[in-house]
Amino acid sequence: MGPLEVETDSGLVELGGARQRAALAFLLLHANRVVPTSQLLDALWPTDRAPLTARKILQNAVWRLRRALAHAAGPEGGPELVTRAPGYMVRVRPEDVDLLVFQQRVAEGRAALAADDPMTASRVLREALSLWQGVALADLVEDGTIWPQLTAVQEMRLDVMEDRFEAELACGGHHAVLRELEAYVEAEPLRERASQQLMTALYRCGRQAEALGVYSRARAALVGGLGLEPGRQMQLLQQSVLTQDPSLDLLPEVMARREQALAAAASPAPGSTDRERDAHGAHGAGVATAPALAAHATPEAAPGPVPAGPPEETDEPLNTRQPATILMLRFHLGAEFDHLPPKDVDRVLDAVSQLAREKIEEFGGEVAASIGSVQLGYFAHPPERTSGAERAVRAGTSVRDCLSVPAAPHTPVVRGLQVEAAVTTGEAVVTQWTVAGAVRPWIGGDLVDVCQDMLDQTPGGMVQVCDLTRRLTESRITYHRAGSSRSRWHVRAIGPVAEAPGERCPSQASEREYELDLMHGLLRRARHRSMPHLITVLGESGLGKTRLLMEFRRRLSVEKDPVRVLTGSVPRPGSGGPLSAPAEMFAAYCGIGDEDTERTALGKAEAALIRLAGSDGARPMLAALDPLIAPARPAHRTPSIGETLGAWRDFLVKAALAQPLVLIWDDLHHADDILLETVEHLTDTSADVPLLNVVGARALLLELRPDWAGGRQHSMTISLAPVAADTLDRLLRSLLVPDGSADVA
Repeated sequence: MGPLEVETDSGLVELGGARQRAALAFLLLHANRVVPTSQLLDALWPTDRAPLTARKILQNAVWRLRRALAHAAGPEGGPELVTRAPGYMVRVRPEDVDLLVFQQRVAEGRAALAADDPMTASRVLREALSLWQGVALADLVEDGTIWPQLTAVQEMRLDVMEDRFEAELACGGHHAVLRELEAYVEAEPLRERASQQLMTALYRCGRQAEALGVYSRARAALVGGLGLEPGRQMQLLQQSVLTQDPSLDLLPEVMARREQALAAAASPAPGSTDRERDAHGAHGAGVATAPALAAHATPEAAPGPVPAGPPEETDEPLNTRQPATILMLRFHLGAEFDHLPPKDVDRVLDAVSQLAREKIEEFGGEVAASIGSVQLGYFAHPPERTSGAERAVRAGTSVRDCLSVPAAPHTPVVRGLQVEAAVTTGEAVVTQWTVAGAVRPWIGGDLVDVCQDMLDQTPGGMVQVCDLTRRLTESRITYHRAGSSRSRWHVRAIGPVAEAPGERCPSQASEREYELDLMHGLLRRARHRSMPHLITVLGESGLGKTRLLMEFRRRLSVEKDPVRVLTGSVPRPGSGGPLSAPAEMFAAYCGIGDEDTERTALGKAEAALIRLAGSDGARPMLAALDPLIAPARPAHRTPSIGETLGAWRDFLVKAALAQPLVLIWDDLHHADDILLETVEHLTDTSADVPLLNVVGARALLLELRPDWAGGRQHSMTISLAPVAADTLDRLLRSLLVPDGSADVA
């Protein structure tokens, strides 16, 4: 019901690597049933990809899992992983597995629905769905796990959501589920039952034209995607809407029962205290609901529901409905962090969470919740300040940009660390609680639920906003649609801040504006005169120069006159050769991804070179560049490193002639002599070419080559002065130097 976790009274159980987690997950999908070894092997390794030692690896994984699960045993016992011919079985109590609890509650809810008790059905099904914390086994799905059993669980969740919608509609809750239904149908346009439910809800809300619009969109999706017309039930529903069939209206007795139930829920119990009456009235009327966030220790945690309620130490709360914008951020730690002990993973999450908190407050928001890998920011809309919507979007993009290099999609600065953000604007339920003498907001309502749903559908490295947020901010922020959605948008570029009188809004990289102006000026000169230029950025710690290069790259991505930007980071000695960074740049230019096969990569490289040099010129260039494309592939004649770098230099010249080109290098002080020679003399051998070569390095570069760029025309060196340490500096040091005992290159 989210990332795989085994939780005890003392905390989470460490389950080990991906193979062990996958084995336990598959066994839990078949809890209390024997899973044959052959079936388990097929699940852990795709067809024909299992190694010869697969059975031995599985045995070792089972042995380690048994040891891990032994820690989960309590006074009443715990899960057991036992060997039962012809395989293995996890023996566990049904009430200890979220999936089994979910299935039991679903059965109860469906029984109530069949017994014509929609109020009970709605409550029980809502409780069942609250167990979900995102995609089932999200950590394994993220790694590419695809099992039919897992797909069936996901489909069951969709069926149950539709059962709950049916129960809500049956007891007159069409207003309550309308937003959820709209979001659901947008995400699942081919599920006819949900489209019919949305049509019914819209009709009962007096929005007949929109109900017919749902039918039109559903028909277009079915015909365009599957070549099928809508089913007979949906066609009949369309006719009923057109003729305003009375059967679509709720029966008077249903509305009467609902009003009685709501009145009973809003009435405090006899003898209750003033505080209990206040809380009961607020929750019974649907006024104060807690933000749907769940605490998880794993990096892949997704927001999920938690019981509504204030902190224990409170004064009397003040409940209000206010126009506001909600920002929700979630951080992901990939497989690159699997080797870290739990305390270091917690330290990483603390560091990025602190970054998020500082950015939210810097842009005028309040941190309403900070739980595990999820942060929730609240931006009010007081009339005397700049729009809270704009500030929320800027805060979300600022956090994202601090942790990524602006590529397409954004590339994490630290491999494996990624963030996504969602922003929604509307009316929020705000409960002000006084905790330890400080007033803190407790945010709830539909606005938080919508934001959570959006976050679950936001790709890594993206900032997604609702349509109202876009409309409020589009004069200074540009967007593009999120897929085929009509109501969700991804941030494309951020414009300058329009400040209110007497108000100061934060700006990124303000301490480096002078250096950025110099770099932009040299770029304009290189373009105007079609002359290559070299910029060397020297920074002692490495952090300042990296951030400057990132900001320069980011600003180039939103310029009106586009340039082609290629970036490369030179690895430390021993972790890569002189061709690593050129290969990174060449792959980016040709559109070669990590998932491409060798044949696909060669095809993309050949197509790019033919566009630049024609068929005859591409052949010898492709042969010389072969080590950049497939370094491990045996060839009839392997070109030398010098030949490859020479061909790579010719490729850059042709690429710059086709479109002005900017090369951005980081950590060039790690480079071998042959690469240093190539980079330094690139501007000498590329006359009449609009090429800007930007090099980032530590001052060690001048020790290695004291005459670096000395006496050359069209070159400039920027030595960065120290600036005040900020959150990102501390974060990078925390991630790259675990104990802070060494410097960061």
